[in-house]
Amino acid sequence: MTQQDTPPNSSARHRAGVQDSLRLAALQSTGLLDTPQESRFDALTQLACRLFDVPIALVSLVDNKRQWFKSRCGLDAEETPVEQAFCAHAIESNVLLVINDATQDERFQDNPLVTGPPHIRFYAGAPIYGRSNMPLGTFCIISDTPRELSDSETETLRSLARLVTIEIAHGMEFPLLAPSSQGEAALRPTVEALINRAEQRHLAGTPPRLALLELLDDLLRLLQCQYGLVGEVQHIETTPILEIIGMSFGDVTEKMHEFFMHGRRRLSLPLIDAITGGRFAKSEIQVFDGCDFAAIMEKLPANHPPLDNALMIPFVSGDRNIGVMLLANRDGGFDSISMQWLLKPLMDVGSRLLLSLQEEQEKAALHSTLEEFRATLDATLDLILIFDEQTQRFTYCNQGALEHLGYTHQEFQAMAPAELLDAHNAEGLTSRLAPLKQHMRSIRLTTTLRCRNGDTLPVQAVVQRIEHPGSGRTNYVIVARDLRESLKAQQEIDWITYHDPLTRQLNRAGFLHSLADNTPHANDLAPLQMVLVCGIDRFKRLNDAHGTAVADKVLCELAESLASALASYPNALLGRLGGDEFAISVNLPHDSNAVHLADWLRQQVEQYRFSIVDGLQLTVSAGLATSTGGKVQPEELLRRANAALVRAKRQGRNRVRQYISGMLDEASRHQTIERRLSGAFARGDFHLFFQPQWLLSDLSAPIGAEVLLRWRDAELDSIGPDVFIPILEESGMMVEVGRWIIDQALDHLKANRERLPEDFFLSVNVSAIQLMDDAHLADHVIEALQRRNLPTSVLELEITETALIQSPHWVGQQLQALYEQGICIALDDFGTGFSSLSHLKQFPFDTVKIDKSFIAGLPDSAEDRAIIESLLTLCRGFGRDVCAEGIETHAQLDFLRRLNCARAQGYLLARPSPELPYNLPVKELDL
Repeated sequence: MTQQDTPPNSSARHRAGVQDSLRLAALQSTGLLDTPQESRFDALTQLACRLFDVPIALVSLVDNKRQWFKSRCGLDAEETPVEQAFCAHAIESNVLLVINDATQDERFQDNPLVTGPPHIRFYAGAPIYGRSNMPLGTFCIISDTPRELSDSETETLRSLARLVTIEIAHGMEFPLLAPSSQGEAALRPTVEALINRAEQRHLAGTPPRLALLELLDDLLRLLQCQYGLVGEVQHIETTPILEIIGMSFGDVTEKMHEFFMHGRRRLSLPLIDAITGGRFAKSEIQVFDGCDFAAIMEKLPANHPPLDNALMIPFVSGDRNIGVMLLANRDGGFDSISMQWLLKPLMDVGSRLLLSLQEEQEKAALHSTLEEFRATLDATLDLILIFDEQTQRFTYCNQGALEHLGYTHQEFQAMAPAELLDAHNAEGLTSRLAPLKQHMRSIRLTTTLRCRNGDTLPVQAVVQRIEHPGSGRTNYVIVARDLRESLKAQQEIDWITYHDPLTRQLNRAGFLHSLADNTPHANDLAPLQMVLVCGIDRFKRLNDAHGTAVADKVLCELAESLASALASYPNALLGRLGGDEFAISVNLPHDSNAVHLADWLRQQVEQYRFSIVDGLQLTVSAGLATSTGGKVQPEELLRRANAALVRAKRQGRNRVRQYISGMLDEASRHQTIERRLSGAFARGDFHLFFQPQWLLSDLSAPIGAEVLLRWRDAELDSIGPDVFIPILEESGMMVEVGRWIIDQALDHLKANRERLPEDFFLSVNVSAIQLMDDAHLADHVIEALQRRNLPTSVLELEITETALIQSPHWVGQQLQALYEQGICIALDDFGTGFSSLSHLKQFPFDTVKIDKSFIAGLPDSAEDRAIIESLLTLCRGFGRDVCAEGIETHAQLDFLRRLNCARAQGYLLARPSPELPYNLPVKELDL
């Protein structure tokens, strides 16, 4: 349901209730109740049914008990009870009433006219009026299907209702509308009365548009014209147009009415002026006759209604036409002189009404703009405040300010600006705003505003000073933006910039930034700044074995463990530098405290049991660097700790090393080695050396040789295996390189087997990484032998106990698979590191190799003699052969031969060579 009219001022048209005595009296005075139908009304209802394509149109008059239909088209009933009358609601509201679907309107859904015949769904009714502008009833249209009413249809319905009102007035012999038979001169009093009435109604509050359209209706009836219009001159960009603001119809055909209702509402003024030979633009009354229109009709659209004659009354302001009233097709035409004399007053009154209409439109447009501006200000997220310079009180605040700060409008108006701006008192605020009085356009403030609940709101504000010369007042406009989200976002950005997202500890940039902020002074109680860089030993192996998800959880758990261990040091810093490296900084009194703390942290990690993997223990290598009183910059301090970490890893891992001069060069060389090693395999920089082994019971010929990997780099020259093998293991290249060693060694053996002693074998070192990461190691070894038609007896594989400690179950399966294929297994470097007697019993070793560190002291060292004797006795008890490594003197050789050691190798017997031992250098020894 919509109500689409704004009712006139109460002094013009009253909101009269249905039972209002004055209204009922006005209805009785028409003499229309219970009179026969009349063609003048029936023509309008029939026209309405055709125009709106509805089954029912009515002229309804409502008294105190019933609504009675003076004219009805499509309805048999002559009346209905007033309680059921839709029209009664239109009379009560005194506006055009539209109900799109009565079944959805609570007021009408149970109405008998809705639930029963005629089953009303759609209703639209415009009030019709009698004496004293009392509403008598409605001109209405009805349908049994829901629909809507367009703007043009609404205007048509209002026009038909005005015609009914005019017909009622005419039937009552309303003197103003009675044409005279005494000629045009006799119309002068009537025209003057119509013009005066229109002006008086406007002064009494009738909208100027309505007054103009009523005057158009009255003149159309008085002069008995076929149709007429009122138009207003407007400009679309730079093109002048005539905007039709209303039309009135006398006796027109349905086709003519259709043309006007659905035709254009805007007409081009230059085109009209060209068609009329320039007369349309003149500021005087113009009369057009058939001769004038003979040429004009050729230029009008083909379906344009006929133009027999026309009267144009221009509305003028100054020297320009602002609008026009046009009356067309009067029987007998218009006399130019008479019309000039008769309607000259209409030009003045019509011009004033149109100017008033334009003023209303400008005010409405301004009000609409202001409302849109106000709505925009209220919709913005910013706070907008205006205060008066003289009174120092707020005169405006938008909805955003109310919502953000919690005050009411009244509380704002009673508040001084200095009370709201938290960081400024009255004098301080005046001083801060002073530049605005020196013609500065605006200033920016970052401040806080006091909220009603006592909180403060951080804002960034732009303040402008605006002078109003007309009133002599000056206002300050504050546009403030809430910074809470921005500050929060900045905090999040800062956190992301300086923190590791995985462990939520500081990242490298954050650690260095905090390290600089935490630099002590020389006279502090704790002037020593300690930086410890820890790297997890063999972390890549854990990552490869369990996957990155588990490895990430291990890193997080380690970070929590370190943070817990550092809890007693309030100013301690903990960061993850990347990968498996963590950095720790604590300010301490003495250097000795730093070494003690570093080793204690290493032990804490070593003793920790990780929950993510059952029974998992890790060790860390750590590099320590210190600086007193901030003498060393944070970046340099971290570099030194990293260099010490490299030393700790090279010296066996799970230890702490403190930085000493020269370590940076060593670390730099280590990084260069890592870089060059990554491409060494592809460049073919690796090659094999062979060190012969002999039976000590028969030194006439070597029985085999240990295969040794060597690396010669074009930039670095020869690099020892103790340097590059750990890097190969950490980088993941060891599996590929290890398979290459086996293949290359067997190729050498195959090519030279006929020149080698019978039953000659090669002993190849297998890394712990190969045993744990190469699931098809046994298959590769057997296939390599088979491809070369070599028996399994020609190959022995050497392993260290490191692999047995880290993954005993899986490595045991690998060794058993090789052993079952006839591959001999040797336990290398026995007696060092994690040596355990249980390994000799648990795993299928054929040979045990005694590390050269025990051979070096023979035969003078009583401890070394005792160890060797015990090892030989032990291995014989387990049924294992023994091979002694690192024999460099005749005394060592003699001692081992007396103890019946089975095999031996060393520089005394033969140095490693790129060629297999075809010659027998032992014969040259004086044995």
